[in-house]
Amino acid sequence: MTAGPRAATRRPAVAARPTIVDLLNAPELAVLDVLAHAARVARLALVVQHPHLLGHDRASRGHDSDPVARCAAELHDRALDLSAALRQYRRALKDTTTLGDDDFPF
Repeated sequence: MTAGPRAATRRPAVAARPTIVDLLNAPELAVLDVLAHAARVARLALVVQHPHLLGHDRASRGHDSDPVARCAAELHDRALDLSAALRQYRRALKDTTTLGDDDFPF
């Protein structure tokens, strides 16, 4: 059997890992990077366990009577919200950095 062309999948943009300079400017980026990764892994695991989360019409697929599916959908949505908030925070930090790549304090 020959494999057909892979369907194009949309992959979310992954923020670059914080550099030393990034962490000197905003040390909280270290743990926020871990949190962003954890949110992404949680979303992926939830989709694997609950494939209905992939559909845009997931509310109309009859999973309202399943409390686990409802909780999974809520958790998936909150993980998406968290990811968006983390991206927004990183964008906001770009305007407030004090050190540049050549401005090491040591």
